Amino acid sequence: MMKNKRNETIETQLQSALDQGANVWVIGDIHGFYQSFISLLEQLNLGTDDRVVLLGDLIDRGPNSYGVVHTARTNEQILSVKGNHEAMMAENFSLEQLKNPNIDMLVWINNGGNTTIRSYLNAFNNASTSSDRQLMEEQIQSDIKWIETLPLHIVLKKWRLIHAGYSPNLPLDEQTEEEYLWVRKEFHQAPEPVDPERTVVFGHTPTVSLPGHTEQSWGKVWQNEVCLSDTRPASIGLDTCLYHGKHGMPAVLTAFNLQDKRVVQQNRVEP
Repeated sequence: MMKNKRNETIETQLQSALDQGANVWVIGDIHGFYQSFISLLEQLNLGTDDRVVLLGDLIDRGPNSYGVVHTARTNEQILSVKGNHEAMMAENFSLEQLKNPNIDMLVWINNGGNTTIRSYLNAFNNASTSSDRQLMEEQIQSDIKWIETLPLHIVLKKWRLIHAGYSPNLPLDEQTEEEYLWVRKEFHQAPEPVDPERTVVFGHTPTVSLPGHTEQSWGKVWQNEVCLSDTRPASIGLDTCLYHGKHGMPAVLTAFNLQDKRVVQQNRVEP
């Protein structure tokens, strides 16, 4: 499994933005809800030097994963880390494989990949002609190559930005893609910070499922009660469950500002 995949250029760009007083917004799991994503970006009112980091799971479940990926790729102010859903897409998305999907592809499809496939078909006229089909396959392969370039985590002076988190049972330099993209309870329940100098900002697990949160906490940012020596929380969870609300509670997309700790939220726009 891949270890410690970072991008020094991205880290330097983000740290420089923070050092110069610009905003760096971190956004939780978008899951294909393009209109909600764009509405949140509009709320942020980005300045020229501001940056946005997406915590992975840009795709699956919502109706327009294609649009989210396209925006993330083409907007120079937006940076991303890889999520487990991007990993599943990169491993399984092929028009040829759709004719006879294997078990791995079916797992992805049943975890929301079906909506991602549909969004690409919508963007390419349902691949109804040989030309449309070729263009769609080329776009799929281009997007997969982009996914494969994404860092697994971003490490700054005071922050770690990652999709799922870290295992407290492994040294930080021995963690693999499995931990970065899939870890849950052992990270959330760690009695000590995994990094004594940095707050970990993560997505992946809906905040309502994190320690101390209940259904009354639906849609709220989670802050770990375990603290660093400077009293900042050891970790902050931003997956506020955009892909579904519950019991009348809203489905929410959240942005957290590393510069001044502001939180901006957008209720889901899509039905």
